[in-house]
Amino acid sequence: MKPAPFDYCRPSTVTEALEALSSAESSRVLAGGQSLVPAMNFRLTDVSLLVDINRIEGLASVDCDPGGVTVGAAATQTRVLEHEGAAGVVGGLRAALRHVGHLQIRNRGTVCGSLAHADPAAELPALAVASGAMLAVSGPDGERRVDAADFFIGPFWTALEDGELITEVRFPAPPPGSVTIVDEISRRAGDFAVAGMVAIVEADGGAVRSASLVGFGLGGVPTRLATAEAAIRGWAADHPADTIAEAVMADTADAFDDIHATSWYRREAVAALTVRAARRALVAEEAA
Repeated sequence: MKPAPFDYCRPSTVTEALEALSSAESSRVLAGGQSLVPAMNFRLTDVSLLVDINRIEGLASVDCDPGGVTVGAAATQTRVLEHEGAAGVVGGLRAALRHVGHLQIRNRGTVCGSLAHADPAAELPALAVASGAMLAVSGPDGERRVDAADFFIGPFWTALEDGELITEVRFPAPPPGSVTIVDEISRRAGDFAVAGMVAIVEADGGAVRSASLVGFGLGGVPTRLATAEAAIRGWAADHPADTIAEAVMADTADAFDDIHATSWYRREAVAALTVRAARRALVAEEAA
């Protein structure tokens, strides 16, 4: 299929992009287009104006410092995946991006585009919530900062207002000595996850000190596993895994059913992945 007729512009500054977004009734930002363009071709979204931000200087940047990694709105997933500095500071970016689509998708798709698309089964939104990422959003009223935990509202629904665009996202460095694990279950490599989870785990002396746990593919937004975060503290490899699994089941009571999996399957899957993440973190701590 082909998209409905639309206008196209390619601004050279963020100001010009914001002006263009405000000039049309149903304008959309084009960065990588790996989700937007198929939706337009199937006429699942109504777009009267595409605002291509790839020409804006600085938006394709990936900046690293000891405190974290800042990714510009036009930086491709492949650019971030292959960036040694980013991997050294926020290892979770590489761990998450290895699960995203296929090479051809990552070569065009952007990190910020995935966040703006807000697919409930996507890895990057879950990583953003687990790591406490902060998004910079520009709009007619200026720039504002949005915590990732407040950015995702529902399936394909974010805190972005009309006429706004993400200019960058900041992923803070994880705690020293922690391990970031991104794990999921999918039917085939590169498919969207049936269920998955992101774990940022600190271990010390053969036991888990603390963990940030977020599930995805369970509901409309990334799911904070708060009960499991409490249950996993102090857990060691010789402890029963049932306490962690039961806590995850409590956190995921609202998981949905669809044609790919039942709610029960998703909950059991994330429980198993969480236990596996805890064991992997303890092994890494022992080897360090």
